Amino acid sequence: MQFGKPVTALALTLALALGAPAMAAQSHDHGGHEATVAALVLDEGAKWQGDQNMIDGMTAIRTVMAANLDAIHANALTPAQAGDLAAEVGRQLDFMIENCDLEPAADEQFHLVLAQVMDGASALEAGDVETGAAAIVQALNAYGAHFEHPGWEPLAH
Repeated sequence: MQFGKPVTALALTLALALGAPAMAAQSHDHGGHEATVAALVLDEGAKWQGDQNMIDGMTAIRTVMAANLDAIHANALTPAQAGDLAAEVGRQLDFMIENCDLEPAADEQFHLVLAQVMDGASALEAGDVETGAAAIVQALNAYGAHFEHPGWEPLAH
């Protein structure tokens, strides 16, 4: 599966058209590169409620990223492995998008997370492993801070 800027732009356009809050770019220095983190909001101070499909998909993405972080940090992830990682993340994105059953306000917020994950998968697929991994990890951590997910643990990158 290929990810590209048009898919990400479409996802962001859709999220914004549905009334999602404006995204604020927040610079985060991480080992010489810059990553953009979408500013999510809580549901009146509480985490958003999701569905089991969201939980299953995000758990799978977190699991595959955690399994590859050592290789990413050691610059040992081959282009084929980066492509495989992007493909697995893409499969989970497809699953969550196809099976989404969130209430509209939570869905708007979740699409901000998904757009960030899509950007990361696209970078991984293009061979920019560090940038792609950082974007996905940041999206996963933002997700955990804004959505109810039993047992969720942030990833360090």
